[in-house]
Amino acid sequence: MADAPPAEGGEKRAPILSGPTASDPFVDMEEVLEKLKILDYEKNFCETSKCKPITRTQFADPKSQNPAENFKLFASLVQWLMVLNGNYTEQWDRFTDPNVTVANMMSELRNMGINLDIPPHKLKAGHGPEVCTILSSLCDITLQKQKKILKKPVHHPDAYAEEAPPEGIEIADDAADEMVDEVVEEEEDDVDGQEDMFVAGASDAAPELETSILESKVDAHQWRLELERVAPQLKVVLQSAKEWRSHLDAAISLDKQFSESLPTTKESLKRIEREVSEVIEKITKRESHYNRNCDNLVSKYREVQDQLNEKQADYSKNSGHITELTNELAQVSDELENVKTQMDERGQGMTDTSPLLNIKKALSRLKTEGKQMELQIGAVEHALLQVNKKQAKGGG
Repeated sequence: MADAPPAEGGEKRAPILSGPTASDPFVDMEEVLEKLKILDYEKNFCETSKCKPITRTQFADPKSQNPAENFKLFASLVQWLMVLNGNYTEQWDRFTDPNVTVANMMSELRNMGINLDIPPHKLKAGHGPEVCTILSSLCDITLQKQKKILKKPVHHPDAYAEEAPPEGIEIADDAADEMVDEVVEEEEDDVDGQEDMFVAGASDAAPELETSILESKVDAHQWRLELERVAPQLKVVLQSAKEWRSHLDAAISLDKQFSESLPTTKESLKRIEREVSEVIEKITKRESHYNRNCDNLVSKYREVQDQLNEKQADYSKNSGHITELTNELAQVSDELENVKTQMDERGQGMTDTSPLLNIKKALSRLKTEGKQMELQIGAVEHALLQVNKKQAKGGG
């Protein structure tokens, strides 16, 4: 993942991603782990969450961890990084649905400026380049928030190039020391010769040593010739024919050391063997003693164990019967509730006096109407009686 261009003041801006980058998850996981170490995640995250430190293939290798546990660890780590950034708004816990957790996570990432078009099932897997990319982006933003800027290492070139020894030749320490001594002696002889040349060239200027700087009068051509003569002698070259001698000397030295340390080692091993044998013998005696004295307890333990097994078998059998009775009890309870409901309805109907009052009102209304009818009948009879009387008189 490429870094964002630096902002004003030498500070890098947060990376804004538009999609998952095609990178090696193992390389990204290495970078994520180093960034988390800079953030001191072992103290601030692992101790608080009571989890083990993250490995270098935690979110890169699908076979290294359980996907469900890996996803929970990934969600907790993302939540912790968001808390450090101050962008944390919603609590995720281990009981939240993974789909809801992924949706909330993507929403929070978009709010932070990290736009990733990643299918939810790739994040729920708990591993892969997408997971490593999200963690790397969050680590970068967190480091920028905490003013921790990562710079590329600067490699200073060496002042001179070292010459490697000839291929196929190994130089022993003793042989190398001897050859270095020979080269030093030859260099001293050469330096003595060069000092003679300096003295010869500077003899004319000797009276002026106290008042002027000493200058060499040697010709440059002579310097080049001397350099060509001395340069081959400064290279250490070991003939391959002498290689077996160094090995032989090393073998002789090791054999001598082994012979000197063998008696002491044998005595130490024998003493350890005696001590171990005594301890084993004590353990055997103690074991036999306990076996003899604990036979009754062992037999009782076996009897109790057999009884326990029988009780467990009975319990298993009775558990099924209890389940059936519990189901029957539930059915009977439902029927009882229905009967109680019906009885309550009927009781309410029996204690309700509104029908009786209606009947009484109807009877009183009928009585009133009956009296009125009797009055009307009496009036009609009286009228008929008067008519009959008049007819009787007129006829007479």
